[in-house]
Formats: sequence, structure tokens, C-alpha cells
Amino acid sequence: MKPHKSPSTPMLAAIGAAVLVGLLFLSYVLSSGMLHRKDTGIVLQSGTENAPTVSSGSQLLTAQSVADVTIGPDNAQKVIASLTRPEAYSCVIENTLYYSGGSATLRCRQYMLDGMVRTDWLTEAGAVQSTLVRAGDTAYTWENGSTTFYKGAWGEFSDDSAAMLPTYEDVLDESIVLTSAGRQDIDNEPCIMVEFEQGGYRCVYYVSAASGLLKKASFYQGENLTRQVVVSNFKTEQPDAELFTLPNGQKLLGDNTQNDE
Repeated sequence: MKPHKSPSTPMLAAIGAAVLVGLLFLSYVLSSGMLHRKDTGIVLQSGTENAPTVSSGSQLLTAQSVADVTIGPDNAQKVIASLTRPEAYSCVIENTLYYSGGSATLRCRQYMLDGMVRTDWLTEAGAVQSTLVRAGDTAYTWENGSTTFYKGAWGEFSDDSAAMLPTYEDVLDESIVLTSAGRQDIDNEPCIMVEFEQGGYRCVYYVSAASGLLKKASFYQGENLTRQVVVSNFKTEQPDAELFTLPNGQKLLGDNTQNDE
């Protein structure tokens, strides 16, 4: 990424430290990429009897439909494939990495609006520490309070991976064999639970039927929990467009979109 102002040495050190910590966590991410399936119904392994019709524009209908289906290893992948994400939302994502003698946690808040995604990395107290924004194929990043931002090509890095959020693209892969699946509510939110083995880990995902997003994921080596991801404070209210404003005042959403050079 190219700097738009000369960065200070402390800023470079902070960015470098954040990258190193991020790489440590990303080494535990077992999948990446967003789900773009557009199925309009759920076709069960045993046929179409009692298969609910799911509107791609209604997460509430999706949740109700899933509630009416008995979910097991034979049909869970097809049920998950029918889910859609809202076009605008915000949530908090917490990654905890467990190691011998302790654990470390990273938190971020993510906003989705009009195809753009903002990811705020948070301090332990919940304040914004640094920000990453994807606008189309362009990435912008800066530290909170700084007038310096970096701009570069987004590449193949997914929005979910930017928040270190495992997605369920790997669950839908034909090579994945589910060892367990079912329906379970988490925080009064209907979820689809799936369990499978991948890369030497036992993975347990809880996918929200209401939002189409991951609600919780746990990764085990043997009986030891090595990583847990929890998504909370999910809101479908449209985020404020001002969140997609660069430190120099340029608004990425709106008429003023070409002044970051």
C-alpha cells in the first residue's frame, strides 16, 4: 500500500505489530471468502417434501423455515447453502487463541453498507485502535486519530478474513464429511450446528439462520480448545455512511469519491 502522508516511526511500528499478531491468528483460520450462494429453497437429501421456500431478501423467513426442518448431517450443508446475508449490518467479532498457560483475544467491529466493509480493530477497553476499509477492489487503512492513511489493492483477501472470521465455505465443500449437525439456539438466535474434521482440527460451527453469518466457532486439537470465535451485537440497521470517510475527509460513499490521490 502506498502512504498518502509520510508515516511516523511509531505508526510503522504499531502497524507492524498489528500485522504480526494478525498473522498469528490467521494461521488458525481454516477457511476464508464470502458465501455468495443464491439458492431460493432447501432441497433435502430425502426429496423436496416439506422443503421450505426461502426468499433471498428475508432473513426472518429463512430463520422460520430452518426452524421447521429437522437438521442432521445428511442435509445440513444444503440448509446452510440456502442462507443469505443482509446487505447492511454491523457486528462485533471476538477471536480468542488458547495456548499453554494462557490465552489472547483480539476484538473488532465490522460494518457492511452498499458493498463496502469497514473493520475497526478495538483496544481491550473497546476503543477503536485502527481501521481497514474495503471499497470495491481498493483497501484503505489507518490508525485512529491519524491523518495518514494507506491505499492499496485489496487482492483476494476476503472481508471475513479481514476480521479473522471463519466462514462456512469449507462446510459446503464436497470433501467435508459432517460428523454431527443439528439446530441449536444461541442467545435466542436460531443456529445450525455442524461438526467436522479439517486440517488436524475438530471444528464446530454455529451458523445463524437469522443473519446467514457465523455466530460461533470452536477449534479443537484432541480435547483441547485452541481457538474460539464469537460474533455478538449483530444489528441489521444500516450503518452511518460517515463511517466510510477517510482521515482526509473524503467520503467513500457519496459524490466525493475520487479525491484520495
